[in-house]
Amino acid sequence: MHYIETKSLTKSFGDLVAVNDISFSVEKGEIFGFLGPNGAGKSTTMMIFTTLLKPTSGKALIAGFDVMKDAKHVRENIGFVQQETTVDEYLTGRENLLLQSRLNHIPKNEINKRIDEVLELIELSDKQHQAVVTYSGGMRKRLDIAGGLLHHPKVLFLDEPTVGLDIQTRRKIWQYIKKIHIEFDMTI
Repeated sequence: MHYIETKSLTKSFGDLVAVNDISFSVEKGEIFGFLGPNGAGKSTTMMIFTTLLKPTSGKALIAGFDVMKDAKHVRENIGFVQQETTVDEYLTGRENLLLQSRLNHIPKNEINKRIDEVLELIELSDKQHQAVVTYSGGMRKRLDIAGGLLHHPKVLFLDEPTVGLDIQTRRKIWQYIKKIHIEFDMTI
């Protein structure tokens, strides 16, 4: 099954065509990279995939759901980690994940189990009660990724997950992404 599929996808902002007639598909369980120079429309395409922007024309299906007709179902099946970290630095790591759990409507009886699961996966269990303001950039990015995994999405979108990180931290983030791919059989 195609977990990401586009057909003639186009997005224009007035006279500016940001995404021009792209078509491709990604199978279940694949790690897929969407590459191109600055201004090529990568982030715009990702915003369409995550239902934050509507396409001008064409079609995009995520986990079998149309981003225009089934936006709610698309959002239930995706995790999205943006380029800039979105964690609240004045909360602890665990408090951030608790907030994410509530936003994703995770059943109350599963919240603690899921938070513990992702904290262990990204190796932040020992730092979960510290304010995020004390975290390094790599730790913040790992926490962002954990937030995107809490509701067990079928597809995880990562917008430049290692931008601004040093080479060792970049390597570590990619190791976590590979680990997530294997453990969750997730399309990334």
